Amino acid sequence: MNEILEQLEVNNTFLIQFALFAIFFVALSAIYLKPFQKIIEKRNQSLKNDVEGATELLKAVELKISEYEKTLSQIRTEAKSQHDQALTNARSQEDAALLKHKEELKKEYKKVFDQLQGDATKVESELKTQVASMAETITQKVLAGK
Repeated sequence: MNEILEQLEVNNTFLIQFALFAIFFVALSAIYLKPFQKIIEKRNQSLKNDVEGATELLKAVELKISEYEKTLSQIRTEAKSQHDQALTNARSQEDAALLKHKEELKKEYKKVFDQLQGDATKVESELKTQVASMAETITQKVLAGK
């Protein structure tokens, strides 16, 4: 083994330098690297917290959107129902008004028809009277002229 170390020109000085380097590295790590590691860990933790907060906020927003859409759907359904009900009421009122006007027109028609029938009967009786009187007058004139 000594022969290998001699060929590599490794001696006691190398081991001392290696030991000093290791001590120096550990000391520098404790002094300089630990604060950087703490800063990096703190930053990573802050990023994780921000991501978790954003995720929770996104879930809350999605829940609010879902609630909004559900409420909007209910309102639309209710509005459609009210519209249909109002339309049905309007149609029934329209039908009732039309029926009322039909009945009034029927009464008016019957009244006018009865009046015309009475007038026709009156005219017919007047015509019969006039025809009878004219027939009598003609008969008298024809008989008188003979």
